Amino acid sequence: MSNIRNNFIKTSLTITVSCALAFTFSAPVQADGAGAFLGGIAVAKIGQSVRERNEYEEDQAYYAQQQAQAAQQQAAQNPDSPEAKLAQLDSMLKKGYITQAEYDAKKKEILASM
Repeated sequence: MSNIRNNFIKTSLTITVSCALAFTFSAPVQADGAGAFLGGIAVAKIGQSVRERNEYEEDQAYYAQQQAQAAQQQAAQNPDSPEAKLAQLDSMLKKGYITQAEYDAKKKEILASM
């Protein structure tokens, strides 16, 4: 996901700079820098949008991590709960101890027992 975000940022900045330069150089000389001014505004707005998007994604990742930690704490309080079993199952899959097929079968079994 981070790679996608980095590519998005690079592409956005490249497009932004290209558009700003094209706009700036296509403005008539008599404009007395109006093209550069407007190009600068466009670059600033797009840059602000990219920053806001990055902050949003970072916030989402933070809250997802907080929810995962809360679920793990709750599972630790009752190791026989379905949440604890699913958390353990997730951990085993991430560490490569079980296959995706084994994970799916066991998850289905745990959910059916609820």
